[in-house]
Amino acid sequence: MDHAPVGARPRSLAAAWTLALTLGLLALTATLLGNQLIVTRFADAVRPDDLLFELLPYVRPARWLTLATLVVGFGAFLGDLVRSGRTALLPAVGAVFAVMYLLRAGIMVLTPLAPAQGEGPFLFSPQQYGMFPSGHVAALTLLAMLTPADRPRLRTLQRVLVALMAAALVLAHGHYSIDVVGGLLLAFFVVRAWGSGPVLGPVARVTGPGTVAHRRLGTGRAPDGCDGP
Repeated sequence: MDHAPVGARPRSLAAAWTLALTLGLLALTATLLGNQLIVTRFADAVRPDDLLFELLPYVRPARWLTLATLVVGFGAFLGDLVRSGRTALLPAVGAVFAVMYLLRAGIMVLTPLAPAQGEGPFLFSPQQYGMFPSGHVAALTLLAMLTPADRPRLRTLQRVLVALMAAALVLAHGHYSIDVVGGLLLAFFVVRAWGSGPVLGPVARVTGPGTVAHRRLGTGRAPDGCDGP
């Protein structure tokens, strides 16, 4: 899909970073509180049947593939921003991820399912109980959607990583298959809704207009002459 020319830098990088970091802190807090709520109020949450769990083999080592795909995906995306001189877009990118995780924190408490992997943490402690939607899948899907069209190889890599993440999560019982679908839909919604409405519109104006959807990330360097921190 085509994209528009590069968007402007934030009018104030200090304000953009402050808002992005604040949203990130709120997202982290909401996620931890949501997880604790599920643990304390829904200790006997059900572990639903999953058709793919029944059809596919359980591959425990695939859980490490989920970590590898995140490292490669974020490393490739951030490395491209640095090499192309578009680091001024980082506050907007961070804000997009923060909004996504804020929404996920609210959604996951509405579906308090038992962890798909059973007892114990999936990779690291503490164990996470919020299953739907998958933050792993949503994060990589955001990276794929935020990668501009003039980076075809990087876009292809990010899309492959999304597929690998989805497969690894199901094979290692890290998420139910419906969680994977939910992660895809959540990322799509955040990107499409960014910059519009009474909430996301003002956020996008502070963090930098036209810097989120892959159509808007642009291809060149951000223009000079904008207010700095």
